Amino acid sequence: MIDEDRVTALVPQGDGNSRTPHSRARAMRTLARAPAARCVSIQRSRDRDVVKNARVATPRATIVPRGFRPNARASSRAGVVLDRSRSTVVAKSSSSDEAPRLTRSKTFTETFMTGVDVRAALDAGFGSVALLGATALSLMLANSAASGVWASFWHAHIGPAALGLNMSLHHWTNEGLMALFFFAVGLEIKREFVHGSLKSIKQAALPCIGALGGMIVPMGVYLALNNPAMTASAVVAGWAIPMATDIAFAMGVYNFFKNKLPGGVAAFLLTLATVDDLGAIAVIAVCFAKSLTMSYIAGAAAATGALFLACKKEVTNMAVYAGLGVALWYCLLQGGINADVAGVIAAFAVPGNAPAPAGSDATPEHEGGEPTLLDHLVHKFAPLSALVIMPLFALANTGVPLDASMIGKVFTEPVGQGIMFGLLLGKPVGIAGLSWLAVKAKVGTLPNGMNNVHLLIVGLLGGIGFTMCLFLVEMALAGNAAAANTGKLAVLVSSTLAALIGAGCMARLPDRDAKLKTA
Repeated sequence: MIDEDRVTALVPQGDGNSRTPHSRARAMRTLARAPAARCVSIQRSRDRDVVKNARVATPRATIVPRGFRPNARASSRAGVVLDRSRSTVVAKSSSSDEAPRLTRSKTFTETFMTGVDVRAALDAGFGSVALLGATALSLMLANSAASGVWASFWHAHIGPAALGLNMSLHHWTNEGLMALFFFAVGLEIKREFVHGSLKSIKQAALPCIGALGGMIVPMGVYLALNNPAMTASAVVAGWAIPMATDIAFAMGVYNFFKNKLPGGVAAFLLTLATVDDLGAIAVIAVCFAKSLTMSYIAGAAAATGALFLACKKEVTNMAVYAGLGVALWYCLLQGGINADVAGVIAAFAVPGNAPAPAGSDATPEHEGGEPTLLDHLVHKFAPLSALVIMPLFALANTGVPLDASMIGKVFTEPVGQGIMFGLLLGKPVGIAGLSWLAVKAKVGTLPNGMNNVHLLIVGLLGGIGFTMCLFLVEMALAGNAAAANTGKLAVLVSSTLAALIGAGCMARLPDRDAKLKTA
């Protein structure tokens, strides 16, 4: 017996009230010939069939360009059908002649004024703006009459001393909030491995090679300018500083000019920055460990084992991961290993294919799939990381005294030179150079539409170290306040220059739409 609903789904609509007998008969013949499995498939994808027919034969179907979304209330009233592909179809139901109202996606200013659409704010680069604003505020307060009060605020101690947690606000920010930041970074990395650009070895090969060059060459530049035979060991320890890339900031700059670049550039940059940060996290865990307390290290190992056991059993109760993650963080902190690594370990333990909680509004990373628990957590933690944690980290760590002599040290002191040339020169040379060699050696291939100019732009954006490099300054130069201040200022100057140079290069490129019109 043929289901009337499935016939209706296959019959193109005319004026909204009539259907031709020929089209109805053709639909019934199609269903009669289809196997049972196909019938079930048709029934399950009824919305997609309606969308397809709306595109082809429904006069009232409206093609909505990117950047526009149907008003939610009008959509439910007018029978809007949404397609998650590259365009959106709004199909008007036959029971009403009222056209659905369309509303434009919120601009940056509208988002800022209403404070409602957080995801649109991140896409508009609001996270980068918040980070820059926090940095400017910290520098201003550190060089004002309130500098003493500002410094005292961050050195105020809070927390239970009996548990060894009586730490300064500065320490809480670097050891506590940054663990959440690394949790958000770890979620992004795992999602790339499970569903994204790192899932395919062939697809990930070239950006991984570029990331390797983007770590090795800047470190070599730093060590060349900070010769261990001529420079204090406390300064030489900063060799890891220029190896990292700030994913959020680099992608924020890219988003301003993404209409000028092929789509493959975004995946290439994201993969490269992800591998960069993975390398930086490994360096933090291995190279900056203090004297170890083995009893706490054993506790950390037990917590890690429990986390991955929960992952294997596909436990989706986040209270389990939160409790074990806090236990892991505490054991690492007391055991002498940088506690922020706990965030990455906990993120890697989240099940990769477990379904998202009911009612989640997360967008799935993979085409045509349902949102996973990873998608849900990324959706929740990305705004927290970009709009709260990173600005607070900047407030706590960028209060550098500015005067003529301090600014001069960025260009004359070996530590400043090593960081600046490492980020501004070493990053683009390492990323673009090693990637180019890999392409020539047929080890990897560039994404479709991407050329050597785009590769150089990715290298420049890779030089935006900001948050990750500032964090490495805190780790590597903790015992030398003067060198740490010079290093922080060098990171700020070189990251800003890398962003401006990269933006300038992208601004000179023609729009993709213009190239298509002239082709």
